[in-house]
Amino acid sequence: MLSPKPLAMKDNHTAKVQAYHASIWVNSILPPLKLVVGILGNSFALIADGINSLADILSNLVVYLLLKVSGKPQDEDHDYGHGKYETVATFSLGAVMIVAGVMIVVDGISTIATYFTNGELPEIPSWIVLAVAIFAMGLKEWVYHYTMKKAKETRSEVLRAEALDHRSDVFTSLAVLIGAGCAIAFGGVARLMEPVAAIVVAGFVMRMGAIVTIPALNKLAEASLPQDTEEEILQIAESVEGIQLPHNLRTRMTGSDTIAIEMDVRVDGNIPLYEAHDLTIRVEELLRERFGEETHIIIHIEPMTPFVHKVGSYKKIQNETAQ
Repeated sequence: MLSPKPLAMKDNHTAKVQAYHASIWVNSILPPLKLVVGILGNSFALIADGINSLADILSNLVVYLLLKVSGKPQDEDHDYGHGKYETVATFSLGAVMIVAGVMIVVDGISTIATYFTNGELPEIPSWIVLAVAIFAMGLKEWVYHYTMKKAKETRSEVLRAEALDHRSDVFTSLAVLIGAGCAIAFGGVARLMEPVAAIVVAGFVMRMGAIVTIPALNKLAEASLPQDTEEEILQIAESVEGIQLPHNLRTRMTGSDTIAIEMDVRVDGNIPLYEAHDLTIRVEELLRERFGEETHIIIHIEPMTPFVHKVGSYKKIQNETAQ
């Protein structure tokens, strides 16, 4: 079931861009901080986290540009608007999360393998690593709540994906805190806690990436709306007096918060064309009240019996209806 109507299109897009400004600001601060402190403070986990954050800001810039494009109205080259650009951005963001997770896993395994093959342990990290990890966790948790709030207000898939990415970053920094803390407190083999913790959280990051990527891929593949939503659409059509047997329903998402609906309906074959048209206009009004003014709707009218079809496959349909 779709959530209640989002904000008006212009306000909706403005809210998305504002939320993304916050994400870009946060993600611009953390990569250089983590990388510099990670290198100077001898923390493999913080360096890996810094690489993850660097991937975040690069994906942010790409997504931001696509988000700006997605807010444009329809034009002669884009009859359904530009909403799919946001879906492309969502897919890209999820893919970046998965790639970042794989990179962290590979680096972590390499560090652990070095110990078992050469007996070489990573250096003990500096205390400042812990301070940076705590700072990053606090900042990311704040921007997670802010972005998720905006995602719910605007019903934006890309903001939801961004919020989940922020939440995964919180746990990544938590892994840094645990790993570096154990290495500092216990030393010895406990130094391997850094790469172990990084690998565990990388799995969480990749899981978040899959959660974001799979729905976006379904939308790009023109998947239908959920069954309960399609049933609601049919019920709305049937609620209009004079509309009968809505069928051949076809639905899809045209953006993160816009949908397309196509269906066939049957009306009395003896009423004037303008009356039949008025019935479909009423159906469209009800559907747009429910799903938003930007909903794309096509309704094809078929006459009910006793109207006699003289051409095409409708003769067969009519005969089946009459039986």
